[in-house]
Amino acid sequence: MYKNITAITGGTIVLPDQTLAGSLLIRDGRIEAIVPAEQTDIVQSAHKIIDAHGMYVVPGLIDTHSDAIEKEIEPRPGSRFPIEMAFYELEKKLVGHGITTIYHGLSMSGGVGPRSDEVVEQALQTFYRLAQERSLIRHRLHLRYEVLNFPAIAIAYKHIQDGSIHLLSLMDHSPGQGQYRAPGSYETYVTKTYGVQGEAARVRAQQMVENHKQIDWEVLKQLAQSALLAGIPVASHDDDTSEKVDLMLNCGVSVCEFPMNLKTAIYASERGLQVSVGAPNVVRGSSHGKNMSALDAINADAAHIICSDYYPSAMLASVFRLIHEGMDMAKAFRMVTLNPARALTIDQDLGSLEIGKCADLLLVEVYDGYPLVRKTLVHGEIVYQSDYVQF
Repeated sequence: MYKNITAITGGTIVLPDQTLAGSLLIRDGRIEAIVPAEQTDIVQSAHKIIDAHGMYVVPGLIDTHSDAIEKEIEPRPGSRFPIEMAFYELEKKLVGHGITTIYHGLSMSGGVGPRSDEVVEQALQTFYRLAQERSLIRHRLHLRYEVLNFPAIAIAYKHIQDGSIHLLSLMDHSPGQGQYRAPGSYETYVTKTYGVQGEAARVRAQQMVENHKQIDWEVLKQLAQSALLAGIPVASHDDDTSEKVDLMLNCGVSVCEFPMNLKTAIYASERGLQVSVGAPNVVRGSSHGKNMSALDAINADAAHIICSDYYPSAMLASVFRLIHEGMDMAKAFRMVTLNPARALTIDQDLGSLEIGKCADLLLVEVYDGYPLVRKTLVHGEIVYQSDYVQF
């Protein structure tokens, strides 16, 4: 009997390409064996047995893009809380959602509040430090660099060089393209987000248009190449044309986040990019911003990754929405596990239930048609457990 061996028995195990009724053995935080249900001898070596009867045993979810930390730092405009508090409180929520690896999206956009360069810099330093000490899940940092934020490029280089970020994305939120192609849409955004109204909003929009003319894509390509040389993947964001995809490919991106329309998503996929869509879009069946339906892209085989975007609660639910729509369970789970792991080059250890990989996994019960995380394990340790009470 060894204290570092755990057996999970009786569940339906979701493997990369199939499901298996069986048992799984964990030793020293890694998966040692996966066997059919009738093979019971592996249980004898375990000191701890977890009963998964009636549940699915699935890989822990990998979230490549989450803005949730911004709301945790500042849930309402001006009501800022300590970054340490945001870190500890958010991860308690994430384990309940089944997210075991998260790439916190920190937007270096030169804005205000959580999107100001000062707060982003503080959050990067604090999160990196806390994640090295102890945590419930695997925390990674996704630096979202706004290409119009010219002064902050030095900060981006700094974090590439010191190894404190794990994903870099290049964003262009200027009016007249991408997310703000429709006339007046950028002004509406700054009014809603920053309280800038009327003429002030129009002046700000015009300034952004003028700044856009000063973008030097060779400089941005050098930034992206610096990240790639450091082993940091690079993503594009809100691409809306094939020309924009080609521009980003020239910079070296491998992931295309939230393409604005199906034509662009298909083109990006055909060019070999891993296309990422939002879980809220999948669950709701449409984009909150009236952009491309994620389901349309998935059905066209032009989307490969589902991330939480702004709502971590939707990650697991999005998988079961796809299953309900007729997708094979193993394929649906790959979109939130193995596919993102491969895209971000962490699949040697994470993203699937395979012998030798880290035992980051979930026990999921489907109750009244809705998936509930009953246990979350990270590196073989139970970090979350829910035991429901019947009244």
